[in-house]
Amino acid sequence: MPNQMTYILFVFMCIYYGCSSCDPKCRCNIKTRSAFCSKLTYIPIFPEYVKSISLTNNKFHFINREFMSNLTKNDITSLTLTSNAIRILDEDAFSGLPVLKSLILSGEKELNISDVKKALSKLIASLEYIGLMENGWTYIPTGMFDAKAFKNIRKIHLSKNKLLEFTFAEVANLTNLNRLDLTTNKLITLNVTHYINVIDMIVDGNDIVRLSSFCNSIDGTSLLQKLQLLRINDNALSELTPTMFKCLPSLKTLQLSGNRLTVLLNETFSSIPQLTDLHVQYNKLKKIERNAFKSFSLQRLRFGYNGFHFDDDRRFHPNYIFKNVPKLTELDLRNNFLPSENEPVLRQMFSHLQNLTSLNLAATYLQKLPTNVFHSMSSLQRLILQGNNLRNWKKGTFENMTHLQSLSLQGNYIQLINSSSFPNELLMRLKSLDLSNNHFSCTCDLMWFRDWLRNKDKNRPILPNFPHRYKCISPENMHGKFLLRYNPTYDICTPWNQLYTTAILLSLFGFIIITLLVMAYRCHANIRNYFYLFRIHRLKRRGYIRLNSSDDYEYHAFVVYCDADREWVHNIFLRKLEDDGLKLCVHHRDFDVGASITKNIDTYLQKCWKIIVIMSNDFAKSEWCQWEVEFLQERRRQQGKDVFLLIMLKTINSNHMTCPVKTLIKTTPYLTYKGGVGEDLFWKAVFESIQKPLGDPPVAM
Repeated sequence: MPNQMTYILFVFMCIYYGCSSCDPKCRCNIKTRSAFCSKLTYIPIFPEYVKSISLTNNKFHFINREFMSNLTKNDITSLTLTSNAIRILDEDAFSGLPVLKSLILSGEKELNISDVKKALSKLIASLEYIGLMENGWTYIPTGMFDAKAFKNIRKIHLSKNKLLEFTFAEVANLTNLNRLDLTTNKLITLNVTHYINVIDMIVDGNDIVRLSSFCNSIDGTSLLQKLQLLRINDNALSELTPTMFKCLPSLKTLQLSGNRLTVLLNETFSSIPQLTDLHVQYNKLKKIERNAFKSFSLQRLRFGYNGFHFDDDRRFHPNYIFKNVPKLTELDLRNNFLPSENEPVLRQMFSHLQNLTSLNLAATYLQKLPTNVFHSMSSLQRLILQGNNLRNWKKGTFENMTHLQSLSLQGNYIQLINSSSFPNELLMRLKSLDLSNNHFSCTCDLMWFRDWLRNKDKNRPILPNFPHRYKCISPENMHGKFLLRYNPTYDICTPWNQLYTTAILLSLFGFIIITLLVMAYRCHANIRNYFYLFRIHRLKRRGYIRLNSSDDYEYHAFVVYCDADREWVHNIFLRKLEDDGLKLCVHHRDFDVGASITKNIDTYLQKCWKIIVIMSNDFAKSEWCQWEVEFLQERRRQQGKDVFLLIMLKTINSNHMTCPVKTLIKTTPYLTYKGGVGEDLFWKAVFESIQKPLGDPPVAM
């Protein structure tokens, strides 16, 4: 009743005073000529300037022309209907919107797609964009886009439905179509059977296992003559053939990240004459044939996060991998394994990249910077080496890099920067130099670098994260202090005669030996007791003595999970347990930046009382997760099965049940997560399992 009275009063004011204000439950913006409304059961009257309307989270169970009549008073060009609980859409619902250009209908789970088709067939406007997202539809009916309203359509967005297939004949007659988005559906194949004028096609997040030919089966001509962008990220492609992309004459950008590719065959991309951008990231590649990347048009290659072992020349050909990519200007190899100890392999890999302007080698496990590798890249402007294990490099490593403008070395283990670390010409030319988050040793040897940082010369490059990420790591008394605040006295940094040091050390060594001998003779009983207590403490830490409390540890548990389950782990699991007082360790949040993964696991495992393993299909398929479980088994052998808490997030298919996982499940009780009824019981069991004291260890003291 109050809502009706408010609306009646609003209508009365509009009639007598002119409608220049918004309904109380709407927000209007005169600059953008738009309005946003929610929590309504009616469509209000809008100010005359409003041309774009978004109606979200309302209760519009039945929509017809009469219900939409207030919209006919404005020349509405854009209409968005999202999550309004629409059940029935009359065929004349949109017939009163003659100038509509953009229509979005999303989040309407109860709406029948056949009703939508009928309503669109009566639309007299000429649409340029239509978005039909998150409606739970499994198919697109025949003739869905045959109406006159689609004559000038440019963009069709069908993402986040449940489409099992898409018949491209539905869009074959749309001559002005520029973009077709089928993201996050359940498509298994991409089978184009008709000539289509689309420029951008996006099918990310489906279950596509194979691509059919893009050529006409009769005359061999291209079915996608105008296609310039093709995105097939996060699908299930396991192989690519050299003829797969044969009939794509205008394609410039191809994205294949997040698939299941294990091998790249020779000349897979050479048949795409205008290809400039190629993304092949987040795959599980084991081998790359010598001419896999061959392309005389490719300019930008994203090959990060594949974990590919460039340190094993049996998997690829160093001298040929980038040899036939003459126009390549940007190369991203982050999060792969580069050969740190094999400089000839690195030189062969990069020797043909004279036109390269940007090179990203972040987190590639480099321990040393090879000499004479970057010298051949005379055009290089941007070099990223962050997140490696670099401590120093030889003089001359950065010589002859005459075009370099940005250099990032952050997150390594660099202790010392001095006047010979970089050529003076390079420091004068660089626009950005990132040395943050390194392990600086604040001793007199670092004085040159500290003075250089203090120098406010206008020619000095920009220093990202300066000064708060430039801190001393050693010596211990300087740990955590800002590098700029390191102020040693003259006496401290005055050269010291090394003969004095030798004499003092020898004298001190003799005194210590004599003192130790005397103490050993007079206090041998106490020393023996001390070592006994030390051994007891060590055995307790290793799990050979019962530990009935988590007080001796920094974290209650170490959480092992697959990256595909991260959303549930972070948004539900961690939030639930940590809100109730538990402290958990996860690698995405708690691991030390720059340290190797194995070192991080070993370090933080010692700080955790128990181990939680989140199991799922993705977990069972992941070689990395298998290795991590094997790595943690030693803890179980020391402290018994109670140290492990297994949680079955998603049932594991039998074909993914490896021997280690099967053994783990058979020998260790586990909890199964299921939302809804019984979820409270699950969380109670989790809390009790984590807080349960450890049982007797399998090995006696």
